[in-house]
Amino acid sequence: GNREEFTQRIQAYMEKALREAKVNSSWLEPNAAWDGAVREFIAAILASGGRNRFPQSIAPMAERVAPLGAVNALTQTLLKLTCPGVPDFYQGTELWDFSLVDPDNRRPVDYALRQGQLESVMNADPRELLSTWRDGRIKMFVIQRLLAARRERAEIFARGSYRGLDPQGSFSTSVITFERRSENAAMLVIVPRLTAVLGFPPVGEVWADTRVVPSVPGARWRDIFTGREHGGEALALSEVFADLPFAVLAQQS
Repeated sequence: GNREEFTQRIQAYMEKALREAKVNSSWLEPNAAWDGAVREFIAAILASGGRNRFPQSIAPMAERVAPLGAVNALTQTLLKLTCPGVPDFYQGTELWDFSLVDPDNRRPVDYALRQGQLESVMNADPRELLSTWRDGRIKMFVIQRLLAARRERAEIFARGSYRGLDPQGSFSTSVITFERRSENAAMLVIVPRLTAVLGFPPVGEVWADTRVVPSVPGARWRDIFTGREHGGEALALSEVFADLPFAVLAQQS
């Protein structure tokens, strides 16, 4: 079943890690007894039932870490698509990817699933995607919208400037924000970091008085993910992050 397959994947990972560390085993001089003992240890700590309490003891920590990891993954994906440079995607990583090092990350990719998910996010409600974040569609949503934005606003991403901004307010250290500008267009990127202090999901009023001041006072901005419009001297994150814990704003005026 899935548990048996997972155990085998971890065993293969540990064999690679131990042999490439070259301490007690190696590819050129494998230590069969040591390698076998490690395989048995992995099988034992991942086994269900009996006296083994490890799976049950680690589960609560995994449940707490998973949503925080999802926010971090969305931030990294969004930064990859908006920072200077060319974004690169490894096969299968359009959704959450839990692969280990090779050969684990070379397993077959379910492209039919991804095609179906892509169709479902084209006109999806952002709040619904956030509430069902575990299915990975919110990551595909970010990728799809930003690849479209890169195509539509190629000048900004190909030759536009990069300018970091300094957020203000209570949770200013939990924000990364910058502008990308070309001669006739601009985009403002705002993403979270260190969100454990804010809880999950880090949206709405939890951001208190945290705000971002664009370089052009009074400009109007439209979020490419939600369609919401924002403006004024400072943009309150309680409003910018009302639906999603990240934003890419296109300047309207």
